[in-house]
Amino acid sequence: MPTEVFAGSRANSTWTGTIWTEDEMMVMSSDITERSLDLAFESDVAEKLRDLAMTGAETQWLTEFLEGAVSHEVLPWQVGEAIAEVILEKDYQIIFPSNARRDERNPRASLAGADLVGISVRPGGCQLVFGEVKSSSDAKSPPSVVTGKSGMNQQLERLISDDTLRFALIKWLYARICEETSSSFDEALAAFVSTSGTSVRLVGVLVRDTSPNEADVSNRDRTLGAKVSTPGSVEFHAMYMPRPMAEWVEWVAA
Repeated sequence: MPTEVFAGSRANSTWTGTIWTEDEMMVMSSDITERSLDLAFESDVAEKLRDLAMTGAETQWLTEFLEGAVSHEVLPWQVGEAIAEVILEKDYQIIFPSNARRDERNPRASLAGADLVGISVRPGGCQLVFGEVKSSSDAKSPPSVVTGKSGMNQQLERLISDDTLRFALIKWLYARICEETSSSFDEALAAFVSTSGTSVRLVGVLVRDTSPNEADVSNRDRTLGAKVSTPGSVEFHAMYMPRPMAEWVEWVAA
């Protein structure tokens, strides 16, 4: 288990800081790899194409096509998002029904909307989960990815107040629900309706390669909960990695 170095709460906001060791990250390496690259889905698509190759020439062309087309390049910020999702699923009772890599039109581009779209499955009842992930080596606390003009603070505030965005995220989630997650989604959606849209678990994750510092949780983060009505909540998790950010890609297929 990671070491918790700070924790706090105010109104409907909570925040934590945890240090992760090299051994703990290596244990999660296969899950980080799958989240970063979506290998199982990629393999399914490639196999579908192979099934449609009817001649030797088609098979040969397809082999060459896949050799040139398949790329397992991953950027540090993408690994940061994968780390956040793996830890949230493992330790925070959140499920993500789909891998966001499947929505990419440009493999190097950051997707619009929200980084985290899922379902909270805590014993008290299922809730929708919307959130953001930021990765940073910035020596400042909090880093600019949290406090900047398009930083996490503003993005989380928009997830509280922008109903057009929230409906878009619900549609996205609805399109990706399978039989295994349908009952949890229905329960979360019913809670959203019965509470006039307040039953949402907002999550901000900051993945860092710096020394732990509770100042990474900005004053604005700590007061966001005042803008959320119960049973809604806002939580902020600072996760401190044992390697420099440039080396996070080494946990992929390590």
